[in-house]
Amino acid sequence: MKRTKAIIDCDPGHDDAVAILLAARHFDLLGVTTVGGNAPVWRVTENALRVLELIGRPEVPVARGAAGPILGSLPRAGERVHGATGLDGAELPRGSNRVITKGAVEFLVETVMGNPGTVVIATGPLTNLALAMRVEPRLAKSIARLSIMGGSATWGNVTAAAEFNAWADPEAAHIVFSSGARITMCGLDLTRQAAVGPETIARFRAVGTHTAGVVADLLEHYRAAAERVYGTPAVPLHDPCAVAALAAPELFEVTPAHVAVELRGEETRGMTVVDRRFLGAEAAEQRRAAGAPEPNCRLATRVDAEGLFRLVEEALAACP
Repeated sequence: MKRTKAIIDCDPGHDDAVAILLAARHFDLLGVTTVGGNAPVWRVTENALRVLELIGRPEVPVARGAAGPILGSLPRAGERVHGATGLDGAELPRGSNRVITKGAVEFLVETVMGNPGTVVIATGPLTNLALAMRVEPRLAKSIARLSIMGGSATWGNVTAAAEFNAWADPEAAHIVFSSGARITMCGLDLTRQAAVGPETIARFRAVGTHTAGVVADLLEHYRAAAERVYGTPAVPLHDPCAVAALAAPELFEVTPAHVAVELRGEETRGMTVVDRRFLGAEAAEQRRAAGAPEPNCRLATRVDAEGLFRLVEEALAACP
């Protein structure tokens, strides 16, 4: 069976590592592009190479991307839970492959435009994608489906209003959500439904592969760090949701929605403002009558967490 071609744009990151694992399992993974986020871009690029080595896919190209946002400098908030390396908690093998000479923007443009039907999964700040859309205006509508882990329809995690990826580069998020791309948004209100605690991590470890043991170690470190910061005993598998939304859409409930990104608010910069007045296709007439903006994404609102965890287990079982 022919598999859908995919690129994952990420900033590994413990949950990004699991997202790469799932993407390699369910898609013809054409490449991984990296962006500064959970850790500096050189670290997350090394992390991507190490994760691919761990799961037995070192041949997948890795292209290094933006070191910081379109405006300003890279915030350091990711270190609170991901640690100084972005992947604290386990020893990963050194990548046998090297970063390719093309940068992430060039790789995204050439690969998507040269491979019709390619999907893109974005699990970090959206800087690379925004810059690529500026370089190639046809890119947004050439991406078959763009699945984003980012934003929130409710409250944030790095500020009261904003989720980390949108907050780290609001200008990039604004460009992407305004681009006309076929977006699926997996925000915090969705990903918080897929939180893993000690019992679920033990399930992953029990798969018995070497990769399962390393991933369990990583997730336990991530969980414990999040508990220290946020006081909760379980940690959401944020980024794997964006992969599963395309790989196993039956696990999700989605609704058409309009999402705007706040750029200027003193307390709300980086907030993804979801127009909740007219959610769903059935609200089209009311939306038009009110002069409200048309939906620009599919907002994922519910996830079958148990189904997602089974996907992770299956992927771990298929790894070395």
